Amino acid sequence: MKFTSDIEAMKQPFQFKRFSITDARCVMKVGTDAVLLGTLTDVRKALNILDIGTGSGVIAIMLAQRSNAHIDAIDIHQPSCEDALVNFKNSPWPGRLNIHHSSLADFVKATKTKYDLIVSNPPFFDKGLKSPSEEKNIAKHSGTLSFGNLLEGVKYLLDPIGYFSLILPYSERNNFISIALSHNLFLNREIPILPKAKKPANRMVLEFSNLKPEKIHYSELPIRDSSGSFHEKYVLLTNDFYLNLNSKRIDK
Repeated sequence: MKFTSDIEAMKQPFQFKRFSITDARCVMKVGTDAVLLGTLTDVRKALNILDIGTGSGVIAIMLAQRSNAHIDAIDIHQPSCEDALVNFKNSPWPGRLNIHHSSLADFVKATKTKYDLIVSNPPFFDKGLKSPSEEKNIAKHSGTLSFGNLLEGVKYLLDPIGYFSLILPYSERNNFISIALSHNLFLNREIPILPKAKKPANRMVLEFSNLKPEKIHYSELPIRDSSGSFHEKYVLLTNDFYLNLNSKRIDK
C-alpha cells in the first residue's frame, strides 16, 4: 500500500457530501469558522449574496447548497481566487457562483448590485501578533481591511432590508458592534460559539441590518459536549455537509 505524504495530503481536496474544496493555493484553509458561518447564516430570503474575502469559496458554495441565490464572491488574493474558481466550476451550482479578484473598495466602485445578504469571515486579528508570512497577514489582519472599511463597504452594498452576517473572535464582539452602530448597522442576531459545553465562547456569529430590531435573537452553539465528543447540536447543524466529523482538518 502506498502512503500519501503530508505535502500530498495537504493538496488533496476536502470532501463534503455534495462538493469538494481544493485550497492548496489559499492562505487560509478550510476550517470550522467557515463551516459555522456557512451553516448558521440565515438564507431564507436571500436572492443575491455577496461573500467578502471568500478564500477557497467554501462559504459561498455552502450558501449555494442551502439557497437558490445568485452569489458573488470577492478576494484580494489571486491564488485564492484561482482555487475558488476551480471549486465553483466543480460544484453542482456553477451557474450561480461568480468569483471576482478584487478588493472590497474596488468592488464597491465597480458594481451596481445591492445584496440582500452579505457574509464575511473577515481579517480579525486587529491587535494580534503578525505572522512571518505576509500572505497570512493580508488574510488574517485588519491592516488591509479594517472593521470600519469593511462596514463602510457593507453599508453601501447592502439592500435596505438586507442582512450582513459574519464570524469573529468573541474578544472582538463589542468593538465590532460599536463600529457597526456608527455606520447605522444594528445587531439583529448573535450566536456565541462554545468550543465545549459550559465553557466560555471563543467565537461569535453576528447578524446586522439597517433596521433596529425589537429584540435581538440569541442562541448558543457548543461544538463539543462535556465528554469531548461533537455536540448533538453541531452534528445536526453540519449533517448536510460533513462526511466525517472525525476529520482532523475541521477543528482549526
